[in-house]
Amino acid sequence: MIYTIENEYITACISDLGATLVKLIDKKSGTDLVLGFEDEKDYLLNSGANIGASVGRNANRIGNAEFVLNGTGYHLTKNDNNNQLHGGGDKGFAFKRWTKESLSETEIVLSYYSKDGEEGFPGNMKVSVSYQLRNNTLTWAYSGISDEDTVFNMTNHSYICLGDDNILNQELRIYTDRYSPVDEYSLTKDEVLPVKDTAFDFTDYRRIGDNLSMTEKGIDNNYVWENMDEKLQASLRNDRIQLDVYSDLPDMHLYTAYYLSAKNGKYGKDYDKYSALCLESQFYPNGINYKDYIKPILKKNKAVSHYIRYEIKER
Repeated sequence: MIYTIENEYITACISDLGATLVKLIDKKSGTDLVLGFEDEKDYLLNSGANIGASVGRNANRIGNAEFVLNGTGYHLTKNDNNNQLHGGGDKGFAFKRWTKESLSETEIVLSYYSKDGEEGFPGNMKVSVSYQLRNNTLTWAYSGISDEDTVFNMTNHSYICLGDDNILNQELRIYTDRYSPVDEYSLTKDEVLPVKDTAFDFTDYRRIGDNLSMTEKGIDNNYVWENMDEKLQASLRNDRIQLDVYSDLPDMHLYTAYYLSAKNGKYGKDYDKYSALCLESQFYPNGINYKDYIKPILKKNKAVSHYIRYEIKER
């Protein structure tokens, strides 16, 4: 089922399949800022893209689909070469039916109960996701509580475009000068590098197509802050609209959708590479297996919550 929340500035439509953001409409311009589908079956047919979904238990990749927590090794389902991606492919949170907890004119709260051992993760865990409108902002927030220590690192996987046919002429700014390289299977390495003089440099507004011209297959990399403060992570703009992304999560993954290929999108559109981009605020990818990053560990019986906030501005 799809629910609608709205205020003077924004209309947002959310599906209980995957707690998915289906539409994000700026009322003044009439622009829908995210990709999506009108028919639920198309989300299932294009499951690899996770379009608009709330992904978890763990966003991004866990190397070799395994980790050690409190001295115990856990082996996860594999769905991305030898790794696990976004909590388990078509079995992760993005493809579960969530329960509506509450609904008002400007906010919806959805929940999901993840059983111990689901996709290999320990602990029975209740997860809640809320979408809340306030003035010209949409805040996506998640919380979780588990009866055992576990990994918990969710993100919203919206594909964002500002009403154009693609992102190539849009401008992006990312408010850090550090990024992480990846291996041949797109697994983030245990390494942080400066963006200066690379295709990953968005420290000032850059035309996205210019940076992508320096790559073979676009950008699919983590940008690094490694703090839990509220921060402006990215700004995307064209000549009409600007979208600012804030979060208290420690890092953000930029995916410019090189591999995107989906038919029957909203408004009769098909989606292909560079149709949109993802700004996925999250913990350091594969950080559970590395030493020097903030760990995405949810402690037993201790609730945690984090958020991503979109602020829409007219230009």
